[in-house]
Amino acid sequence: MLMVHDFSKFHGLKPRMVDALDELLTLDIAKLMPLLRQEEVEVPEQIVQGGAFDGTRNGPFVEGATEGAYEGMDDDEWVVTKDKPKYDEIFYNLSPMDGKLSGTKAKTWMVTTKLPNSVLGKIWKLSDVDRDGMLDDEEFALASHLIEVKLEGHGLPSDLPRHLVPPSKRRQKGSAE
Repeated sequence: MLMVHDFSKFHGLKPRMVDALDELLTLDIAKLMPLLRQEEVEVPEQIVQGGAFDGTRNGPFVEGATEGAYEGMDDDEWVVTKDKPKYDEIFYNLSPMDGKLSGTKAKTWMVTTKLPNSVLGKIWKLSDVDRDGMLDDEEFALASHLIEVKLEGHGLPSDLPRHLVPPSKRRQKGSAE
């Protein structure tokens, strides 16, 4: 686009204006920066309200506020329950021992999803709620749910939200908190 312009017809730079700009950038902006930081510290976090923001603390732009890992947050029933029969079929086809899948057996199935190992590792940490290195049927269902969440393009939470904790682990986890 610049090739069509004749730069010789542009006005020359005015040294006085360049000096004023230089002074502004060097001195004036430098004086303002500490004031901005001070203002941020003094003013409490403000929440946007009204219009599309009614009824929500963070507004409609929070990633995955009603989908992905946060789907079912306000439901009474565990969100994974609706797909648990499908997950149970996979779980029992993997031949669990004493009602649990070893890490090796679970990994063998998990890698078939083609998700990166780093993501699968995070899903494992979120799903192995009792930290025994194995997955029972509910933990496996949770892992499968989180895999689907990720495959649908949503993010994963850094910590397991309370609404995703398997029902049999809720009392256990609640007493540990």
